[in-house]
Amino acid sequence: MCPADTDAKASKLALFTIFTPNLPLAGKLYKTVSCKLKKMTKKEITERIREIKKLIQEDEEFSASLKFEELIEQLHSEKKYPAVIESFNKVSKLSSSSELYYSFELAFAFVELDNENMAEKVYEYLLISNPENSAVLNNLSNIKKRKRKFKEAFDLISQAYEIEPNDEIVSNNYDTLNQIVSEIKEREQKFKHSLIYLERENKFVINKLTLFIQNARKDEAFSNGIIAIPKWKFKVFMQTDEDKAESLRNQWIDKNYICETGQRGEYYEIIYEINPFLEKAISEIKLKVVNDNWIQGIEKLNTKSLEEINYYRNLKKINKINKQFKKLILRDYEELTLNYLMKNHKSTIILSGSLIETLLIYHLKKKKITNVSYEVNNRKVSKGLFEATLNDLLQFLEQKKMLEKHFVHLGNISRIFRNYVHPGKELRETEELDQSKSNICYISASELINTMI
Repeated sequence: MCPADTDAKASKLALFTIFTPNLPLAGKLYKTVSCKLKKMTKKEITERIREIKKLIQEDEEFSASLKFEELIEQLHSEKKYPAVIESFNKVSKLSSSSELYYSFELAFAFVELDNENMAEKVYEYLLISNPENSAVLNNLSNIKKRKRKFKEAFDLISQAYEIEPNDEIVSNNYDTLNQIVSEIKEREQKFKHSLIYLERENKFVINKLTLFIQNARKDEAFSNGIIAIPKWKFKVFMQTDEDKAESLRNQWIDKNYICETGQRGEYYEIIYEINPFLEKAISEIKLKVVNDNWIQGIEKLNTKSLEEINYYRNLKKINKINKQFKKLILRDYEELTLNYLMKNHKSTIILSGSLIETLLIYHLKKKKITNVSYEVNNRKVSKGLFEATLNDLLQFLEQKKMLEKHFVHLGNISRIFRNYVHPGKELRETEELDQSKSNICYISASELINTMI
């Protein structure tokens, strides 16, 4: 029995009597309501859980879920949120489907006990069976908002607002999120526009931005592009000194690479948002970076640099030869010079060998020699001039003493290095095609032009 020994309880009984002429029935209704109003003891909660467990064991899952819902509603009304979660944990362990015991009150309890991940899971499940529940839509939107998933939050509150446009809480939340989403869109436009500046940045700035993003991501305070950064930490993230870090920070704020959110961290440090488009844009810029050697080479494409490598002297000589050879020699020499200035070592070495071979053929053709023959290991080798290799030409010229020995040696250097045209040679040997080899081959070709034409 639930005794009615107070004025309040007597008043409630009187109300039941007014609306229910049948006095015995009024007494029963009063008993039910007053028992609901009475707060549950731990013993009563345990007893109710025992009943629900028994129903589950008897495969009366549906009845169990109804009983559980009744229990949770009462615990919720009494704000016994830990008891709600504890009851759920005990019952769901025995159930084949814990989702049967999901409810609005359960999700609410999870939020109150700072377990928003579970609350989010429960609310999302509830929406499957009841997609027009404005309270669930509103509360789930609040969770998404706190997780800074603003687009999802706004979609949810928009649905709730469409269902309950006059609900003050829903309306206020809708207005707040609408404002946030508008600000995000405006900020996104600024972030995208900032990529124009990124394309103009030098290597130093790109490197510091890359380091900053990488180190910020590793920081425990980083979440969804948002991070609280005290001033001193910028130099750590950028791996530079304090003055440069401060200068770069100010520039990056002006260019919207990072922006101040207007919020403060635990120690009153500024909370920043890192431009979400920055990382991808930097990776694309790195793919578009022009080889430094080429940039330096282009800078050297001037009369002073060309004079220093005797380009004009050699060009003047080449322009004197007949048309049959002029076209080939001029083409190879210009390509050789360009690759030499660009520090394309392999191209320089291979082209120098080709140019020297053409020069030797030109030199012998001018002397009306159409065949080359020489001895190697007591065996005579004979070939037509245009069929002869660079080795054949050098052997012939050396044995006939038609070319000074140091020029033969220069030609042989280019011939040996030119074998690197075969990838297998590079893979087999540890020797690299470097600037010194490129220099020797270019100078060899240049000196032979000066001597033979």
